[in-house]
Amino acid sequence: MMATLRRYFLTGLLAVTPLLVTIWILWRFYLLVDHTVRPWLEKIPGLGNVLPPFLITLSGVVAFLLLITLIGLFTRNLIGVAFFGLVERSLNHIPIIKGIFTATKQISEVFLKDKRTAFKKVVLFEYPRRGLYSIGFVTQDIPDLQLVNVFLPTTPNPTSGYLLMVPRRDTVILPVSVEEGIRIIISGGAVMEPQHAARFQELLPALSGDAPDPAGEERS
Repeated sequence: MMATLRRYFLTGLLAVTPLLVTIWILWRFYLLVDHTVRPWLEKIPGLGNVLPPFLITLSGVVAFLLLITLIGLFTRNLIGVAFFGLVERSLNHIPIIKGIFTATKQISEVFLKDKRTAFKKVVLFEYPRRGLYSIGFVTQDIPDLQLVNVFLPTTPNPTSGYLLMVPRRDTVILPVSVEEGIRIIISGGAVMEPQHAARFQELLPALSGDAPDPAGEERS
């Protein structure tokens, strides 16, 4: 009886945790806007008397999102590129801030850019020794070179990891999308679909060289 209740409790906890974390993040963002933007909006003549505080804060959230969108639009033209380039060069001359800014920018580019240019494909390769296999993401693949750049993320935090230059012949492209690969990494393999696990098993002989590549399977 207790084992059954414990199993139900863990199942329910697993179901509500992502929702609760999402709500908590949105609530913290709402409080941030409420404490920083709402006091300025209330200074607009007549606005504080017409709208209740809740709607003023929601207006601040909308204004903040529009501001970020306008900044993105601004960075697309020549003036924006020149302006932010000047800011970046200025920050790169400050020792401590340079390291923080560079690291933050690189992480943001990897996880916020279009996945087609950030992570190109998911590959399987032997690491850290023969007989052990790791899942990584190809970040650069130049056809004329024998080495491909592979980012090996850590679990459960995929924002940290290692850059490995892996021989092309030692990698096999996995039949999963980049988003699915990230989910596998974050969960430590717990959310891997059975059909994917079986397919990965079929690819191991081709990777180790014990058998030719499966028919039609593209190598990295």
